[in-house]
Amino acid sequence: MSTCFAIMPFDAQFVAVDRVVEEAAIECGLEYRRGDLSNGPGVVMQQIVHEIEGAAVVVADVTTGNPNVFYELGIAHQIKGADRVVIITQAIDGEKAFDILHLRQEVYALNRLALAELRKNLPDLLRRAADSNADKYTWNIIRGRKPRTLKLTQDLERLVSAAEPRELSHITIRIVASLSSLAISEQEPADPSVDPEYFKALLAERNALRKVLLHGARLKAVLNPPRRLTRAMLPERLRVRYKRLIDLLEGRSDISDPDAAAEDLAAVKNCEFALSPVPMPNLFIIGSMAAYEGMKRGGAGGFEMTHCEKNVVELGGLILQFDELFEDSRREMVRARPPDGQFLEQLRKHYLEATLQE
Repeated sequence: MSTCFAIMPFDAQFVAVDRVVEEAAIECGLEYRRGDLSNGPGVVMQQIVHEIEGAAVVVADVTTGNPNVFYELGIAHQIKGADRVVIITQAIDGEKAFDILHLRQEVYALNRLALAELRKNLPDLLRRAADSNADKYTWNIIRGRKPRTLKLTQDLERLVSAAEPRELSHITIRIVASLSSLAISEQEPADPSVDPEYFKALLAERNALRKVLLHGARLKAVLNPPRRLTRAMLPERLRVRYKRLIDLLEGRSDISDPDAAAEDLAAVKNCEFALSPVPMPNLFIIGSMAAYEGMKRGGAGGFEMTHCEKNVVELGGLILQFDELFEDSRREMVRARPPDGQFLEQLRKHYLEATLQE
């Protein structure tokens, strides 16, 4: 069932208001949720963000200028867009709440007649907000490289959790990257700039991707590998990743466990690669479930911000753009190096350029 999530101070004076909002939500066929009513385990703020992400509409009471309310309101505007948020208040405060002064605010008073009027008006406001498609233009931003990796891995694992062997043959994973997560290796040297927990998360992402491929999914990747760098400029971890990917394509795995190594080699058979010389944002599209577009500065390891797209229409557009990029990149490879583009030979060449120059 679709939900209506309410943001308001946890105060006795709002009991009647809470009841009005709940009744209006139920009239609209929405399940009513509030952060303080959740009794699930975990971090409260994470639960609130999860509720906002899943809500059809959010109602925020900004009457008292409560900082927690405004904090959660900002999150709701970022995730859902202003059109999916209904703001109510007992008085419009143009000084303390200047940033929302341009937004519609439904004003009510704490008396029987005013609350009855609020109860009458709210269902229409909720329906219009829930029916708005404005959120398709609002980016859901994941901040930090580890949270991005964890969410992406969860989506991959969700695909596998109930799947039978070969059952994911209708799924295509689309990747734009320097070397792709398949290249992540246990053999990478310890890096003081990399959180060990983040590195574990990267390995989990690689393993989850491998499981999806072993269940029949296919991977199409446009790679833009590091090249023309001096030995001092190319981190050792990237050299190891380069070599691991080349070895996989040549039929070798750097994983010591023989079963996992065999899975490595089986998974890579479900992969198609193309090379592009044009630097591009990192992109990881999981079937028609989600797309993760990473953004970072310069040579930063990992992604400072990631756009997570789950809107079906927007996902369709990203898939079409990727497929055009993939076909154009592969066509150019074949044109320059007939008859098949010589992908592996070109990858080896880039690796030598990146590791042997002084």
